Amino acid sequence: MTYLIAGGALAAAAAFSARWAWWRPSKPGLPVLCYHKVGVPPAGSKLKDLWVSPENFRRQMLYLREKGYATLLFSELLAIRRGEAPMPEKAAVVTFDDGYENNYVHAWKIMSETGTKGNIFVVFDTIGKANLWHDPASEPWVNMADLAMLKEMQESGVVEYGSHTMSHPKLPKLPLEDADWQMRESKKRLEEALGRELCAFAYPYGAGAYVPEVRALALKYYEFDFSFTQGKTAWPWDRDAGPIDRLFIKGSDTMLDFALQLSRGASRL
Repeated sequence: MTYLIAGGALAAAAAFSARWAWWRPSKPGLPVLCYHKVGVPPAGSKLKDLWVSPENFRRQMLYLREKGYATLLFSELLAIRRGEAPMPEKAAVVTFDDGYENNYVHAWKIMSETGTKGNIFVVFDTIGKANLWHDPASEPWVNMADLAMLKEMQESGVVEYGSHTMSHPKLPKLPLEDADWQMRESKKRLEEALGRELCAFAYPYGAGAYVPEVRALALKYYEFDFSFTQGKTAWPWDRDAGPIDRLFIKGSDTMLDFALQLSRGASRL
């Protein structure tokens, strides 16, 4: 019986090790968290991992605070890169893709209450509209934040913005002149609307982040470009070597997953 119990414990430990990356050494680099929606997935959603519940988001922000992470705005990251401010001993960047209304309703409130800060990559043409790039058969359309919401969050000092193009296309599928327009025009329009200079860009779907001719266009207009590739990027960042990678935070992630993402750059194998 003892052997059966021991064998079962070993099997369980082996299964745990095969699924989670707890045994990997801590990986240095800047953790950049990537969220999309904070809320409850609507009926019919087949992309539920894009939705993090408000309760889990609060736990995650509290974890960052309790573990001593300084959450950086893009302007703060830019000052650090320029040598105008030191990099905190423990730093993280919280990002959201697309610019959903639920970022205003839930995420901003929670960050304000927990003393954390975040950055939203906005799709300009869908401000105040819906996530029109999604097929509603797999992901129902939901409201995007309107300009008044974006301005209110910005004025609080808790949220800053980057560009996520004009319309959320897969950039490598466009002619280069159209991809250039998506990046250039969204920066121009967002800066006019928000009254602030933008220094950060994220590639929709992560597409084009590692396509040299596409990335070269992004680097003409933005100091920072962010991929959707899983990982942590060494700091100081070598801009010529590639974009800043991110840690996709899923709706199904546990707090163990979250802790491993921060320390190992991945939670599951």
